[in-house]
Amino acid sequence: MMGKDLRAIEGSAVIAGCYNLAGAAPQVTRRCAVAKTLFEAIGYALGQKAAQARNAFDLVGGTEEDSLRAEIRLGRDMAAALLGRVPLAEENDAIRFAAQIGRWLAGNVKERKLPFIVRVTAEREPNALALPGGPIFVSWPLLEMCQGQRDEIAFVLGHEMAHIVRQHPLKRIVKDAALSLLLRQSSGRRAASAWLSKAGHQLLGCAYSRDDELEADVFAAALIGTAGGDALAGERLLEKLAQETSVQSVGIAGDYLTTHPPLMERVANLRARRRG
Repeated sequence: MMGKDLRAIEGSAVIAGCYNLAGAAPQVTRRCAVAKTLFEAIGYALGQKAAQARNAFDLVGGTEEDSLRAEIRLGRDMAAALLGRVPLAEENDAIRFAAQIGRWLAGNVKERKLPFIVRVTAEREPNALALPGGPIFVSWPLLEMCQGQRDEIAFVLGHEMAHIVRQHPLKRIVKDAALSLLLRQSSGRRAASAWLSKAGHQLLGCAYSRDDELEADVFAAALIGTAGGDALAGERLLEKLAQETSVQSVGIAGDYLTTHPPLMERVANLRARRRG
């Protein structure tokens, strides 16, 4: 039985295993001033320029709206390429519940309005991946670790949303100098696929900085509170995982938690921020 009634949160499935959480991406009604996608722009930029770029706006140029459109297109291309390599879990009530939670959270993100999309994968190990512009991949085992508790699932999703809002995956991609050479030879989804098949997937899956991860936790807790949920759910989830991990010789979350700061450090950080 799930922690909250499935019907308590509005949301609808788009396709099996793939749910649009914030509505369809805005339709492009005029020709974008920046003709190339961000992938293509990176490919035509000098490697040094890509390495020095602080964000997509610096690299692509144009308006902030142009930059956002490019970021969303980049995430879509990458998600499409990743879907060719990672199987999705079959649709069920738990997956629909997670999608509805994501929609609930997305409606309360104030900083940047992005077309967040959550996909639940059939990977055997707990895992989560955030892509630029909105796509989020969460594995079925990671979803199960939340035991159907709405606000614990929300903490996992909110943490990944934080990475996207703060542009952590985008900055990592922009600073990958190997992209420049590869993308001179291709564009769009083909470039995304080629990059992911080489170093891209590994690059996106490795650890962010300690500060980025702790910031993502704080963002997730605050977002849950803003949405009307229990902001302490993240602390409970992390404490539960720490207790379960301590009594097992192998971490229950496999490599997932090794790419984050220690669990109790994350709990302590959340408590310290909450108490001011």
